[in-house]
Amino acid sequence: MISFKSFVEAVHSAIIEASSTLMDQNVGLLDRYFKDAPAKTGDDEKTSNELSKSLTPKTVTLEYPTLNADGSVETSEIQVPLITMVPLSMSKIEKATLSADFDLEIINDELQLSFPRRSEGIFSQKGRRTTGSLEIIISPQEPSEGLAEIVDAYESVLKQQIK
Repeated sequence: MISFKSFVEAVHSAIIEASSTLMDQNVGLLDRYFKDAPAKTGDDEKTSNELSKSLTPKTVTLEYPTLNADGSVETSEIQVPLITMVPLSMSKIEKATLSADFDLEIINDELQLSFPRRSEGIFSQKGRRTTGSLEIIISPQEPSEGLAEIVDAYESVLKQQIK
């Protein structure tokens, strides 16, 4: 048996932990599209603190063709931040629904739950079985305003290189 309060707290904790895991994956975007900037002289103390480290965008160099006034094609190299090349998608838990069959009993003025076990085979109890279902809806969410502004700034620099 488990107290109803403990059951609800366990379900709540599991949902919070799942949401935290998704947030960690969203923060992982930084590692995917940025790298640590080289430390400047005198910044050794700063870089030991994870929150104050400097990052630079991971880039690829692409050869970009342009048409000259005389009609010939000339290629130039442009630095393209990877974060401008991919659609950014982040996730959040939108809804979590749990349903289960259980027995209720009050013991010492506290509501208790028990989950009856399902018996298999010739001696099974018909009509009494343990069932449960969990539905978690994970939906995309828009990138934060800060991230959108950063991507827009890198896209602006990219456009200036192409012109």
